[in-house]
This record gives sequence, structure tokens and C-alpha cells, in this order.
Amino acid sequence: MQICETTFVVTDTETTGGSAADDRLIEIGAVKVCDGRIVDRYTSLVNPGRSVPGRITRLTGISTAMVFDQRPAKAVLPEFRRFLGDAVFVAHNLAFDWRFINVELDRCDQESLDNRALCTLRLARRVLRGLRSKGLSSLSDHYGISIDRRHRALDDAEATAIILTRLISAIEFEHGVSDLSGLLSFQRLAYGSTLEDSEHVKRIRHEILPVVPRRPGVYFMRNRAGRVIYVGKAKNLRSRVRTYFTAVEAHPPRTRRLVRETRDVTWKETGSELGALLEESRLIKELQPRHNRALRRYSRRPFIKLDFQTAFPRVGIVQHVIDDGAEYFGPVHGTRNAARLADMINAVYRLRECDDATMARGRVCMYAEMGRCLAPCVHPEVEYSAEVERVRRFLMGRDDTIRDLLESRMREAADRLEFEEAREYRDWIEMLDRTIGRQREIAAPVMDHNAVVVESSVRPDSAQLFFVRFGRFVYNMQISRRPEASERARLREAISTFFNPTQLRPLKYHRQEADEITILLNWIHARRDSVTIVRWYEQTQDDAFTTEVCAALTSADVFNRKRSGRAPAFSA
Repeated sequence: MQICETTFVVTDTETTGGSAADDRLIEIGAVKVCDGRIVDRYTSLVNPGRSVPGRITRLTGISTAMVFDQRPAKAVLPEFRRFLGDAVFVAHNLAFDWRFINVELDRCDQESLDNRALCTLRLARRVLRGLRSKGLSSLSDHYGISIDRRHRALDDAEATAIILTRLISAIEFEHGVSDLSGLLSFQRLAYGSTLEDSEHVKRIRHEILPVVPRRPGVYFMRNRAGRVIYVGKAKNLRSRVRTYFTAVEAHPPRTRRLVRETRDVTWKETGSELGALLEESRLIKELQPRHNRALRRYSRRPFIKLDFQTAFPRVGIVQHVIDDGAEYFGPVHGTRNAARLADMINAVYRLRECDDATMARGRVCMYAEMGRCLAPCVHPEVEYSAEVERVRRFLMGRDDTIRDLLESRMREAADRLEFEEAREYRDWIEMLDRTIGRQREIAAPVMDHNAVVVESSVRPDSAQLFFVRFGRFVYNMQISRRPEASERARLREAISTFFNPTQLRPLKYHRQEADEITILLNWIHARRDSVTIVRWYEQTQDDAFTTEVCAALTSADVFNRKRSGRAPAFSA
């Protein structure tokens, strides 16, 4: 009989303890599976004729009161046998459930079960060798199965049924088993007979992995035709690539499909983890590999624009950065968040919101009447520039006025038991932390972010330097903590090249550049406790800046901060 034509009844029991001779059934649950689908269900509590121990109640939620007026096993088991019929009896850890049911049948003077039986635990041990635990919870996590009520018979039986279909699919594909007799025999095979990997996995493991470097970079999975089907990044290329071809059967289904299609692996070194992050994002969008689901498109990441082209600057939301004299901050994740952020700024800091035509009329508009504007159109003497500077400080992560206000309102709402309102304020605070929190490290508009980021290396005697020009990562180098004259010369040459004051600012940043800036900001923010940012200004001489970077390199604070937990230092 073919597996697809077989009916399985997946069963789970809950009991008063672990000994079939001394303990009793308190619940039985089962689902009928045909051709990979659950077609029927059965469940019943069972009166054990004794109290349910407290530890069992804590584990299952089944108490003595719940089973007190239920039917005994003598009445329940015949009903279950009719549901089972001549189907294959399936359980996770078959010996436990099989023995408990048969012992109860024997107590009731009823015939023992003689159905063909299958154990999903035994199957898992042969199919998922690399998975550390083969328990029901571990397998459910591995396959992404949600169990509403763990340790209740029907819920566990339904989860086991899904696991059964996944295991059967793997056995059919990887071992060519398609009939019931082969499946029943498979669960009794010696482990050694199920260890065979496919030829292409063996070849990659023995021929390619040994030559993959242990350095940062991106790797490419290629199919039989040589086409790239997956692009990934790694801080250690060999270690990361090896994970795909080790314990293949324990990977999630998507990863196993990727490994089955892969016939070759190539790579490209990037010199740093940051370079790998940027290169991965760019290549996925360029190559569109079929197994990459994330990073396939450039997201809309608008910027907050502080417009200095008029006498009284205002805040706006734009999709591109242009070298027009304005200051741009961000990018912000999503237009909606950008709009909320701009609205918060206007509500708290009272910059003008009207357009230039309205401003030219010289009359108070509705924004001023609402208290959202200082009305410089009729009160030119107001300290408008001071308010603009407060906004700049906020956008650079240097002013917590809005955050403090939101926290105060959140606490007030919670005190009034208005928890929905409090939750909304909490969400706003989290959005601020994600958006503005990243700005604290760079503390500059996008085009004015020029710096060398010093990160302690895995080696105690060296560090990584990351050059940032006009807000974008442009170069990195590794250097000794106490550089010799030749290294100082190499550093000075790099500074002279990438921080040339005559270099023209970019005319415009589009989505690709916004994506790169986002990756850079996230990378710096994630390592804020282990990096030092040395800022460069146009008036800074190359020799002076070289000395400043070297001072950061030799400072013990840079390399001990991870252990001390101190905040990163910033040069003035």
C-alpha cells in the first residue's frame, strides 16, 4: 500500500504518571490523517478512579474535579477503537502511549491493540540527526508549529500529525520510501544506514569548504546552471557557509531546499563586516536570487528636511537628499513614521508650517492660533533661530524634550487606567528611540557626517578604521593600536584621499544611498559601546586629523569599553 493511500490515526494520551502498571489514563486524543490532511478528530477525558496528582495538574491543567464525572476507561476505549479501526496507530514515543492503552484494555478484559504502529520519535531520530532534541516541543519549534495547549492530548496529537507529514515528505524525497511497508521498516533501521548525504553535499563539504577564507565577505550559492540562487553575508565566511552543509536534515525546510539546489559556492571578501552588509544588500537587489526573500527592493526611507532656504526655516518630509543648503536627517523607516515625527516636532518646537505664499501675507494663520507656531510673519523679533537650533539638536539626538513629554503623558494615561492611550505613547517612544536614537552616535546631518569610526578588532593589538564621507561608508583599513611610522603614513594618505576639502558634495541621494546610510547607522548604533567616532571638519589639517585618529587608537578606553560598559567617546 502506498503511503498516500494509508490512513494514520495519530494518538496522544495524558496520564496520572509514568508507569503503565501503576498509573491511569486521564485523557486520550487522536486525529485521523489521510493523504497528508487531518480529516477527523477524537478526544475524551477519562475518569481514572483516583485523584490526579498536583504535578500532573500543573503540567496538563487537568484536575481531579475535571475528571470526576467523566466516563471510565472501560467506556471510553471501545469508542476510541472504533475511531482507530484498522488504521496505522501513530504516536510520538510510541512505546508510552501504546503500553498505557493496552494495559488499560487488559484491565477492562478487552483485547489489546494489534494495529500496525509507527513512532514519530523514531522517525525523527533517523531523519533529523542534527537536531539536538527530538521531543515534541523541539520538533514543533523546528517546523514552526504552534501548540495552543501543550500537554493536552488533542492539541499534542494535532501537532504530531503535522510533524508526521513533514517527516514522511523528507523520507520520501531523501530516501525514496513511498510505500507503507518501507515506512514501517524505516523506523527500525540502524542509524548508520540513514546517514548518507547526497553527492553534491559531500563534494562541497570536502572540496570547497576547506578553501573558503575565514574573513568577512559575501557568499553566493549557485545552482546546476551556475546561476546565483542565494546571496548571504558573513563575518567569518568559512564558519557561516559550513553551517549549511552540516546536519542538513536539521535545517528548516526552506534551507534544505536551498542546499538541495546548490551545486557550487563562491565568495567575495569585503574586508569588514560592514562592507559585507552593504555588499549583500546591493547584490540581492541587483541579482534578485530566488531564495533571498529579504532586501530584494529598496524601501521608501524618507528624510526629515530642515529647510534653510528661507529666512524662517521649517521642517518637511522628502524622499531624496539634495545638495541645496538644507539639512537632512534620517533616513526614517517609512513615510508614516516620518509624518508622525514631523508632526511631533511641529507640535513641540513651534516652527512655522505654512507655505511661503501664506507666510508672505503677513497674517497670523491657524497654526499660530493653535499654538503650533511662533508666528514670525507678524512677530519678527521672536527668537526663531533659537527654536531652529533646538530642532537641530533634537534631530541629532541631543534634545530629549519630546521623549520626556511622551513619557510624562504615558505615565499620566496609565495612572488614569487609560492603557490603550498609554500603549500608543509607548509605541511613539519606541519609534523615537529607533529613529532618533541612531542619530546620537553621528550627531550630524547626512551630508555633514564625515568621520573615522574606530572599532576594536578581535585581535587585542589592532583595530578597524571605517571612513565615512558625506554620510556614506567609503573605505576601511586595519591598523595597529600603536601604529609605526609606515602605518601612520598609510593612514595619512587615506585621510588625504577620502577627506579632501576640495571634493564636491554629491548632488543627490536616492533610494540606494538611503539604504546604505541606513545600514551604516544601524551598524554604528549596534556597536555604540565599542566604537569611537573621530569627526573630520573641512578646516582640519591632515596631520592633525591623523594624530587625532591615532590618539583614539592608543586610548585604552576604546578597547576596554566592552568590559566596562561605558558610553562611546566623541571628539569635539
